[in-house]
Amino acid sequence: MHGGVQNKQMSSDPWSDPNYYWVVICKNARAHHDENLMFGHKIPLAETDAFEVLPVTGPILVQCDACGHEDMYEPSDIARLEFTVPEGFQTHPRFK
Repeated sequence: MHGGVQNKQMSSDPWSDPNYYWVVICKNARAHHDENLMFGHKIPLAETDAFEVLPVTGPILVQCDACGHEDMYEPSDIARLEFTVPEGFQTHPRFK
């Protein structure tokens, strides 16, 4: 994991130890029409914490984990979000 994020022990209270991830919203909105269009399909990039500074600069190529669409994202497109990642999640190479 990046930025000193440590392994977290499982807790019965989901609010006690939130899991934060860097995410982008897939630009292929048509492929995700069944999801909430206001918020879009979130693509997880890497685990983080509540305070880490974004560890990438410049554009980043991201492939959607659901529809397979690839697009370029600027650092301003990347957000920190409390998020539960899908099974089989792989950290984006630019965050390793």
